[in-house]
Amino acid sequence: MTSRARPVLLVLLVVICLLLAEQIARGLGIERAGGILCLASLATLVVGFKLGWQQALVGVGSLSALSVPAILSQANPVAATVLMTLTALFLGLSARRQLQPVYWLMVVSLCLLITNGPLPPSASPSELTRLVIGLLATGGVSTLLQHLMLPAAPTADALSPQAIAHSWRRCLAYGLLLASAALFTTPIALAHHWHTSGLWLIVTPFLVLKPFVRDSWRVALHRSLGTLAGVALVVALALGLPHTLPLQVPAITLAVITAAIAARHGHPAVMITALTATIVLFNSNNADLLLMADKRLQACSLGIAITLSLMAVAHPIEARFRPAGASGP
Repeated sequence: MTSRARPVLLVLLVVICLLLAEQIARGLGIERAGGILCLASLATLVVGFKLGWQQALVGVGSLSALSVPAILSQANPVAATVLMTLTALFLGLSARRQLQPVYWLMVVSLCLLITNGPLPPSASPSELTRLVIGLLATGGVSTLLQHLMLPAAPTADALSPQAIAHSWRRCLAYGLLLASAALFTTPIALAHHWHTSGLWLIVTPFLVLKPFVRDSWRVALHRSLGTLAGVALVVALALGLPHTLPLQVPAITLAVITAAIAARHGHPAVMITALTATIVLFNSNNADLLLMADKRLQACSLGIAITLSLMAVAHPIEARFRPAGASGP
């Protein structure tokens, strides 16, 4: 496969997977789950590009299993906080082999199920089963199509699952820091019924914090700039797009751009810009697009403030316990 053909196939793959995700949701009678299935499809593709199809299936399988307690805990801040805290802890431990950056879209999907799930907390067993089947089907189809259309992926860009990046002590400290953030953000988001805005409050620390606190300051800057740029992009689209144009069209376009940036290891701020606009568009309609963008900005600002506060507390502790002259994990 030529280097010129691969980007074209990548765009085609993402578009097909997102369209199929919408069709799977309709076929199962859970049309409202179309957005979450699209996001899960995109997350599966990102994991597949980075780690291979086996890890992609593990990721979507885990998301499918967690989708049931996530839906049921939407009206229970305590249960949701426990779920997100445990998720944060395990994500921190995955930094042992540097897997946590790859699974972050899976975490976004889980947060969306908790804060603005496509099913009510009182969903019937049949509805929950259809949601799980939809997630599994979406992930399976995305993985299969990726294997067929881009058989050379993952290539040298893929992460080696055998490479140990950090010590267990560092990973545990990182997991505890993420869990501490979830202890603050999740109750606020659910107690105040922030819905999709609550998603951004909860997920912001996952996107900013790094195994070493000293590495998180630059990420926080990129996150802030990307969020502002993403909101500005949504505002521009809201003012410039025809009201008759379905928001799924620009949403899918930006999802393709997000996947392409992730596959090419693009600048984090640029990827956050595209991702911000993508998820706002997937979870809005033409009437409330500007309002969603404004709430998104407020939630991310609070999330960044909470994250920076935790970093300020953790930084001197990290410096105290780090061996003198050490530069690695």
